[in-house]
Amino acid sequence: MNIIVVLLIAIGLSFDVFAVALVEGAMIARIEKMKLAILCAIFSLWQMAALLAGDLVSRIPFFYNTAHGINVLWTIFSTILFFFLSAFMFYKAFRGKPVFESVHEINFKRVFFTAIIVSIDAFVAGVAMGLLGAELLWESVILEVVTVLFVAGGLYTGYRLGAEQKPKVLFLGACFLLAASIDVVVRFFVLA
Repeated sequence: MNIIVVLLIAIGLSFDVFAVALVEGAMIARIEKMKLAILCAIFSLWQMAALLAGDLVSRIPFFYNTAHGINVLWTIFSTILFFFLSAFMFYKAFRGKPVFESVHEINFKRVFFTAIIVSIDAFVAGVAMGLLGAELLWESVILEVVTVLFVAGGLYTGYRLGAEQKPKVLFLGACFLLAASIDVVVRFFVLA
């Protein structure tokens, strides 16, 4: 798995985080650097933990030992996981769940649990990338950097433009994950 696919997946996953930070940014009176740093830490740590857990699942002896013998099956399974993530992001973009904006402080307890839920996508991506043989170091570094940038960007975008941008952000994330899925199909089935 090359670095471009890992970058596409990291960006696609981080748009989900961006959407959460966007809603938080739309509801705060002003952005405080310390709270921004805490938000970045919460999301990046949960994304990292979920990615590592997913990668560990892909290294369970049953999966890892058979992955080399039936590589095509695991590649198909991984591709299905990426398409599933993309479809789920499209669903969240189009379901039209309203966001009621009101000024309040960031509730870190709520953010913490939201970060856990958002990280489920990173877990699934970790399993899929592990089955495709992606390098864990590159996966982790790229996802962490992109997550921090997207949390900060989401908070500032929400602060300036409000939460009505959320469906567009989720749609963009789904497009990036779809592009990564198509790239995996092309690299492993068409060009192989």
